[in-house]
Amino acid sequence: MRVLFLTTLIGALGVCAAASAQPESATLCLDGLGVSHPATCHSQSASRIDSQPDICVCQGPYQEVKTNWCARGEQPPADSADFDRARLAAVRDGKLLNFSYQGKRACVPSGPNG
Repeated sequence: MRVLFLTTLIGALGVCAAASAQPESATLCLDGLGVSHPATCHSQSASRIDSQPDICVCQGPYQEVKTNWCARGEQPPADSADFDRARLAAVRDGKLLNFSYQGKRACVPSGPNG
């Protein structure tokens, strides 16, 4: 009886951990000028509801940078050479978290609906 209970409990904990495995940060691929290139992303989730990918990597000679997802309806700053240079200069240890440019938070939209 105890073995069955423990097996069920461990299985339930595994399901909860898998359901909460939402990535906390998005992946940017920056070249030497700070220009963002698309990351190659894959989802390991069987659900079609979750639009955010699980695993993203940079293909090619790009720097992989972790940054914030945009909140629903939030738009990142417009692309410009000045923004690209500022973004590249703000990267520390492969992270660009909570960086703002001209009053807008630099973030990555999560899917076509943001």
